[in-house]
Amino acid sequence: MRSHAVAVLLCLSILVSAPSVLATESQANAADDVQSMDVRYVVDRLPEQVGRVQVTAVVDVPDRVSDLSVRTPTNTTVLSADGLASTGSRWRWDGSSNTVSVTYTVPVGLRTAYGQRTADTAEWALVVRREVALHARWRWQAGPDPGWNETMAVAAGQRGVGGETAVFVGPHETITRTTPDGTVRLVVPDAATLEPDPVAVLDTIGDAQRSTTIGDAHDAVTILVTPNSLAVGGYTPSNGAPVALVNAGERVGVPTNVWVHEYRHTRQTYRTSAGMAWLEEGSADYYAARMTYQQGRIDYDRYRRRVTTDRYRDADLTRPSTWSSPDVQYDKGTRVVAALDVHIRQATDGERTFATVLRRLSRSDERLTLSVFAETVSAVAGQDLDAFVRQAVTGPAPSVPADPDGDGVSTHAERQRGTDPYRATMGDGSDDRTAARIDGTAWPQSEEQLSDDRTATDRLGVANGSRDGADRGTPERPHAPLPLWLAVLAVWLVLTGLLWRDRPGRLPGRRHR
Repeated sequence: MRSHAVAVLLCLSILVSAPSVLATESQANAADDVQSMDVRYVVDRLPEQVGRVQVTAVVDVPDRVSDLSVRTPTNTTVLSADGLASTGSRWRWDGSSNTVSVTYTVPVGLRTAYGQRTADTAEWALVVRREVALHARWRWQAGPDPGWNETMAVAAGQRGVGGETAVFVGPHETITRTTPDGTVRLVVPDAATLEPDPVAVLDTIGDAQRSTTIGDAHDAVTILVTPNSLAVGGYTPSNGAPVALVNAGERVGVPTNVWVHEYRHTRQTYRTSAGMAWLEEGSADYYAARMTYQQGRIDYDRYRRRVTTDRYRDADLTRPSTWSSPDVQYDKGTRVVAALDVHIRQATDGERTFATVLRRLSRSDERLTLSVFAETVSAVAGQDLDAFVRQAVTGPAPSVPADPDGDGVSTHAERQRGTDPYRATMGDGSDDRTAARIDGTAWPQSEEQLSDDRTATDRLGVANGSRDGADRGTPERPHAPLPLWLAVLAVWLVLTGLLWRDRPGRLPGRRHR
């Protein structure tokens, strides 16, 4: 009987612990209702202060966040705050509300290696997120990191277009095209003179959208056309986000097709080390040339000249500090990617391409290094290319084989037949006249002067509170209670043991073997 009493007490203690399990699960489910901290930067023009804009940052704070502090960008003037108290250099959440805000003015005029990308004038303003973004730190109590998801919007009463990483405020025209592959929104300010036909711009981006298989495909992509007075080329504020900026003077029918180049950046989601950042630009420029050629906007000779350029051929792509020009990553980077693409195609009989490498990198959470890159290229090619990759990236640029598809038919002969040098021929080669593989997808097959205009893309760092990172605190995780299923199992085992011991037919005092 004493053992029975002990067993009953044990069962009761286990069951008493169960409500805490249920409570914890209930709390977790409640926390899941708000998965992240959503941040909206609402931008308003200040006609009396040309060169500055007013920003109201609104932050929705989930219940599981226990502490939050923010810092406004450099050279800002804070006008007001709601739910945030000043601690000197930062503003700390006072816990009184789950929605807090801070309003401030900030200067506009981002400059990159290629010139000024944004501006605020008497008639319009173009602002990117990194100019207005808060620097944030937070702590949370349970579950995954709530994250810091930012977007931008235009203030009420203002005419403009907002996106995840940029906003244009001012008179403009929006031209939209929707296909099964998604929507492309072309925003053309009244202050911009768009040189190419907008239909041609939408065509080239739409074709790139359809033939790109790496990264996340966005339901909608916004291309903000920048006024001609701003820097030439293009700019993507954050790789992987569905917003890009392209100067109104950029042409479509050139190997350095900036419209396609910047679209490719919206699909780049892999993270690189400093020594591999060149791949973002080199691959975007290579596929800009490939897709423009496949679209029939340039001929093969112009495409070939682009991907075999000797410019900066001896530069070490892993050491940006030694580059003589920011163009190194575009020129040599394009040639390295072109050579690797051909080597992979030939090693796999066209079954795999460099796009396979990019898809694998996009699926990885690991930061890309030269070692990881060489390993991935070798795995895709099915042969050890480690030494070749390292030499190509850090030493003299490799040659780009003249027979890309490895079918034994020279490029000259394929051009005479009207077939694609990137697709293996069969018989007389007529089968490859209508389709070619660009980015792992079958793709249907104007002459302008080659342009050396280049683009720049920004990669936001940890300190600016962007999607790419924030100042994170160590999560305050409570001690985990006994799982509910384990509690139930323990009760069942104890009761089963008691019933087995006192089952009918058991002889007292006799041991069973």
